[in-house]
Amino acid sequence: MNTNATVTGRVRRRTSHPWVWAGDALAHGLITAGGIGTIVAVLLVGVFLLVVAAPLFGSARVRSAGSLAAAGAVPLAIGGDESGDLFWLMNTRGVRVIGIAAGETMLERPAADFGLADCTVVRMAAGGLLAAAGFSDGSFRTGRLGLESSFVAAADLPPDLPPPAAGEAVRHGDGIYVRGQGGQFSRVGLVSDLTPSGGTALAEPIVDIDVTPLAGGPLAAALDAGGHVRVESSTSRRNMLTGTRTMQAVGATIAPLEGFRPRFVRVSELGDQLFLLAADGRGRRYAIRDAKSPVLMESFDVGAGVTAVGRLFGGTALAVAGPDGGVRIMFATRPPTGARAEAKLPEDGLRMVVARRFPPPRGAAAVTALNCSPRSRLFAVADAAGRVRLLHSTSGRVVAEVAAAGTEAARAATALAMPPRENRLFAAGPAGAAAWSLAAGYPEMTFPTLFLPVWYEGYPGPAHAWETTGHEAFESKFGLVPLIFGTIKATSYSMLFATPIAILAAIYTSQFMHPRWKSRVKPTIEMMASLPSVVLGFIAGLVFAPALERVLVPTLAGVFVVPLTILAAAHLWQLLPSGLRTSLAGWRLPLVALGVIPAGLAAAAALGPMVEWLLFQGDVRAWLDGHDGSGFGGWVVAALPLTAVGSVWITGRLVNPWLRRVGAGWSQQRAGMASLGVFVVGVTAAVLLAVAAGVFFDAIRLDTRGGLFGTYVQRNALVVAVGMSFAIIPLIYTIADDALASVPEHLRSASLGAGATPWQTAVRVIVPAAASGLFSAVMIGLGRAVGETMIVLMAAGNTPLVSWNLFNGFQTLSAAIATELPEA
Repeated sequence: MNTNATVTGRVRRRTSHPWVWAGDALAHGLITAGGIGTIVAVLLVGVFLLVVAAPLFGSARVRSAGSLAAAGAVPLAIGGDESGDLFWLMNTRGVRVIGIAAGETMLERPAADFGLADCTVVRMAAGGLLAAAGFSDGSFRTGRLGLESSFVAAADLPPDLPPPAAGEAVRHGDGIYVRGQGGQFSRVGLVSDLTPSGGTALAEPIVDIDVTPLAGGPLAAALDAGGHVRVESSTSRRNMLTGTRTMQAVGATIAPLEGFRPRFVRVSELGDQLFLLAADGRGRRYAIRDAKSPVLMESFDVGAGVTAVGRLFGGTALAVAGPDGGVRIMFATRPPTGARAEAKLPEDGLRMVVARRFPPPRGAAAVTALNCSPRSRLFAVADAAGRVRLLHSTSGRVVAEVAAAGTEAARAATALAMPPRENRLFAAGPAGAAAWSLAAGYPEMTFPTLFLPVWYEGYPGPAHAWETTGHEAFESKFGLVPLIFGTIKATSYSMLFATPIAILAAIYTSQFMHPRWKSRVKPTIEMMASLPSVVLGFIAGLVFAPALERVLVPTLAGVFVVPLTILAAAHLWQLLPSGLRTSLAGWRLPLVALGVIPAGLAAAAALGPMVEWLLFQGDVRAWLDGHDGSGFGGWVVAALPLTAVGSVWITGRLVNPWLRRVGAGWSQQRAGMASLGVFVVGVTAAVLLAVAAGVFFDAIRLDTRGGLFGTYVQRNALVVAVGMSFAIIPLIYTIADDALASVPEHLRSASLGAGATPWQTAVRVIVPAAASGLFSAVMIGLGRAVGETMIVLMAAGNTPLVSWNLFNGFQTLSAAIATELPEA
C-alpha cells in the first residue's frame, strides 16, 4: 500500500480499501439488476396481458359427438336439456329422448299421448320450454314442451339407481338422471303441457307459427296454407279459492293481401311487431301492440328468395336465409336524421333494413334449416349440400363450419338446435340426427368490432359503441374507439387547461418572483399533488359541476375577461410614476391576486347576461340543445382564441418593432399610453375578427353545435379539465420549475448584461435552454392525465360518446377498466 506523509504527519491512504471496492461492486450489481429487473417486469406484464387477451381472438372448437338414432320421419322440433347431455326429437310419430354419450333412446312417447298426432309445425321460444304447435285442421295451441331439469342432491338419489359417471345419463322410471362434469346431479323429465284448446280461427293446415312469452301470457302468430294469419294473445288467471286456471285469448285474423302469399311468420320478442315473409323475398311488417287490431306499417323486400327465417335472440332482428346459401340480417330501425325528411316513413317511424350480409359459401346450396342461439347472437344454418355453419350476426363472422362427412343427418338436416348453455349443436333430418360438442369462444370479439363501425340492432347505421351490460337479451357492444376517443378528449382538454397555467407559473416563480415568496409558493403548489384523486373527483362531480351549471355563461366570459383584465392592469401599471412603481414592486403579486383577478371575475359576472343575450339569444341551455338561435354565437366563442393569438402575433411582429423605432425618444408616460392604445386596438380587432368569422360561417350554414358545442350535461369535459388540472399542474409545475432553475446563471447574466429585459431573457434564453426539461414535464403530466381514473370516473358521466362537445360526458379506458373490473 502506498502512503505519503502530510503536513500534519498523518498518513493518507492512496488506494481504496477492499471493503470500498466490494461495496461499489455490490451497488453496481444491485442497481444493474434492479434496472434490468424493472424492464423485465414491465415486459412480463405486457406478456401476461397478451396471454390473457389472446383467447378472445381464438377460433371456435366443434367436435363431433356422433350420429344418433334414425329419426324415421321429418322432425318437427328438436332440442336439448340444460346441460346438453340429452337430446330430444319430436316428429309426427312421437317424442324421443336420446343420451348423447351412449347414442341410445332413453325415453320415448307416442305423439297421441300429447295430442300431437296431427301436428304440422312446432316452434320453440328461445331459451325456455314455451312452444306453439299448429295442426292440420287450422288450430294451434301453446304451452310447455321439452326437457325440464331440476338439481338433485346426491343423498336424494333413488337407492336403486346405479350412480352415473360424469356426463352420463341413466333412466329411472319416467325420469332421467344426469351427472354433470362438475359432479352435480339433475333429474330431467319430458314435459308436454299444451293448452287443451287454442286458436281455431283458421281453417286450413298451419304451415308456420311463432310464439313469444309476455308478462300476461304467450303471444302466438300462426300462418295457414291459404295465407291467413292469426295473431292471438293469451292470458291466464288462477282462482285463488278453487285453484282452477282459466285462459282468455284475444286476437285478430289478417286476410291474405292481393299478390302477396306469405310463407313465414315471426313476431318480435316484445310482441309488438309481426313479420310476414314470402318465398320470393317480399315482406310485410305489422304493429301488433294491440293484438285485436294489427296495423300494416310497411312493405319491404329482402332482396332475394327466402328458404328459412329465424328471430335472433334479444330483439326484432331476423336472420333470413335464401336458396343461394346466403344469409341477411334485418331489423326495424329509425333512419338517420337527414334521411327522415327525404323519405316517407311509416307511422311508427321505423323502417326494415338489411344491416349485414353473409355471402354464400363455396359450393353454395339452399339453406334448409336455421336456428338461433338462446343466449347470444350466434345462429346456425344447414344447407342442402350437407354443410352446417355457425354465424355471428353482430360481428358478421363465420364462427365455424362442419361438413356432413359420414353424417347422414346433416346431409338432409331440416332442424337445428342449440341448448341454453350453447355447448352443443344438434341437427336432425329424415335420415337421422347428429350432435356436436361446441365451444364457440368469443365470436363477438374481432378486430373490426373493436375498431370499426358496426351496425347494431336498432341503430340508424354503423356506429362506434361501447356497452357491455344490459338486460338478459342485450346485444353487447365492444367498440374500443369511444374509450380511446374519451381518453384523448379528457387528456386534450385537461392539458389545454393545465399546461399553460403550470408552465407560465414555473416561468414566473423561477425568473421573476422574489426567493422569499418562491419558498412559500412552490411548496404550496407541490402539496396539491398529495390530494387524493377520489377527493378531487368527488369535489369536481358533486361540488364544482352543479356550481358551474348555474354560472355557465359568466364562466365562459371569465375565460376571456380575466386575462384581459390582467393585461389591462399591466398596461396601466406602466403609466404609474417610476418612483411609485418601484415602491410597489414587491406587492405586485398580492395586488394581482387580491385586486385584479377579483375585479376580472366581477366583470365577467356582470357581463354574463349581456353575453348570453348577444350570442345565445338569452338562453344558453336552449341554444346548446339546438332549439333556438343561429350558429353565430358559437363561432364567435370558438374563433376568439384564434383571433386573439393572431392579434398578439401581428402586434409582436409588426406593430411593436415599429413603435420602438418611432418612440425611441418618447417619455415613459407617452410610451405607456401608446402601448395601452395598441392593446385596446388589438383587443378590438380580435373581437371584430371573431364576430366577422361568426357572421361568415353562420351565413354558409355551418354550426359549432354537434362539434365543439352541444347539449349541456352536468358532468362534462369542462368539469373534468378543471378537476384534473389540480392533479396535473403540480407535476408539470415542479419539473418545469426545476428545469428552468437548472439553467446556468451565466446565461441569464450575459443576457441581462447585453441589455435584454428580464422577460426577453426568460423567453429567448432561459426557456429554450430548458426546453428538454419543459418537454419532460409536459409528458409526465400527459401520462398522469391519460391514466387518471377516479376523477374521470366521478366527473365525466361515463357515457361512451364520440364527440368533441365540451359540455357532454365521455368514458375513458381507465374508467372502463374500473367499472368493468367486477365482470372480469
